[in-house]
Amino acid sequence: MRLLLVDDDKFVIETMTASFPWNDWGITELRTAWSVRQAREILTREQVDILLCDIEMPMGSGIELLEWIREEISYPIVTILLTCHSEFRYAQRALQLGCSNYLLKPAEEAELKKAVLDAEEKVMELKKREQERRRREQKIGNMDAFWEVLLAHRISTGKKLEQVCEEYEVDRKQSFLPVLVSVKHHSRKIRDVSRSLMSFILENVIREMFRGQEFALVNNYNEKLWMFFPEYALNVTMDPECDLKEKLEQTVGWMQENYHCALSCYMGQMQPLTAWQSEYEQLREADEYFAVSPRVYPPADIRRRHPFPFECSDSARKNFLNLFSAGRYDDLLQSVREYFSAFTPQQCSAASLGAAIRRMDQEFDKLLDRETAEQFQKLQVCLLEENPDYLRSIPGMLEYYERLFGGLKQQKGEKEPEALMKKVKLFISMNMQQEIGREEVAAHVGLNSDYLNRIFKKETGRTLKEYIADEKIKMACELLEQTDFLVGEIGEMVGYVNFSSFSTFFKNRTGTTPAAWRKEHGGCRKD
Repeated sequence: MRLLLVDDDKFVIETMTASFPWNDWGITELRTAWSVRQAREILTREQVDILLCDIEMPMGSGIELLEWIREEISYPIVTILLTCHSEFRYAQRALQLGCSNYLLKPAEEAELKKAVLDAEEKVMELKKREQERRRREQKIGNMDAFWEVLLAHRISTGKKLEQVCEEYEVDRKQSFLPVLVSVKHHSRKIRDVSRSLMSFILENVIREMFRGQEFALVNNYNEKLWMFFPEYALNVTMDPECDLKEKLEQTVGWMQENYHCALSCYMGQMQPLTAWQSEYEQLREADEYFAVSPRVYPPADIRRRHPFPFECSDSARKNFLNLFSAGRYDDLLQSVREYFSAFTPQQCSAASLGAAIRRMDQEFDKLLDRETAEQFQKLQVCLLEENPDYLRSIPGMLEYYERLFGGLKQQKGEKEPEALMKKVKLFISMNMQQEIGREEVAAHVGLNSDYLNRIFKKETGRTLKEYIADEKIKMACELLEQTDFLVGEIGEMVGYVNFSSFSTFFKNRTGTTPAAWRKEHGGCRKD
């Protein structure tokens, strides 16, 4: 055991090193330091098991040293503090920082001996825990690598399986429960996240969600991650399926909320190692088949698949076509969302969903004039080239239609700029008392804000921001001249609750204050 003695009093250090039988107490190496700075240098350079440290020192206290150790030293150190004062606040803070013992100076030999022996026991316990942690991490790493080899080479029987089991120290008689975690839809809202980066993020989320649970994880960075749970590691006192399903649902919810990512998790059944490949194929086929997501699929759902192709009901189809024909794209998207979000997994496979949507698009196409139909078809091709999986899941299909209908709305806006300008100006005039910006205006007319701003400037010579400011000033000037409202009241009428903000805005646009403008133009009220 290596012990570091820290005290600013050299006499105390010399006395303690010479007076006590450290070797008899199991201390094989005794180092000394006269300051916190010197102690830090030793601790950074060498590994120490026990720290015996004075609390009150002129160049930094023992408490400060403990705080530094907690932040900067990665290996465990057991600490004994020495002090001349028995103040509770010292003892309390020392315990908070993980101090093993707290002794008053001068320390009696018996008391110090007991404290050192207790510290050695604690050091041994900490080292044992660290070894167990490393063995556990090594075992988990071996398990991950073991399954990577099995999946890569499709090894499930024979001598090859025996060799791989022997190499990675895996019992061939073990049984495993496989789970496939698949990214069914990766939203455009996170454009900068690639498939490989999303896979990396998902792996970290899974490891955090299943912290403390032993399992193997294989990540090929294609947004499909495989998990394998050994039978002995699952909690046999509970229903493993329910417990596992709950954690997977938490993972699905977290990824949807934070990354707009629709996950489907497919849970297999416990199988002996020699039968893993058949269960693997079951889950892979389920991922190809099911379109409803986000969702956790238990084993019963995976084995129960609807044999008939999906078709839109006549009533839903007629409703979609009527809304499309009327150009009511927002209402149409909402109707599509409500209709498909109610589906159960057995009602809609990925293949039949894609086929039904293509048929629906063909009917939409027939309702358009020649020029718009050509643009409609180009947009379809562009979207499906960008993401071929759009029509293989319901979340993907909804984003596809959101972008498709949004493109049609933009085309319609390009064809009817005069009507669009009227709609924009009316909305601004009706909401003058609000703090509106171009995002609110664009949302009202159903267009992208940048795109609408370009059209608006092209038609009017002003940006939306400039136009809104001009209209607010125009209305404020009229009210100042023609009414006896207070300046603050007029500010509220044009969207400025704060008097000083309105006054600053007005002066920046007109070069004078509202009160001065009213006085100059003969307003009704003398503020």
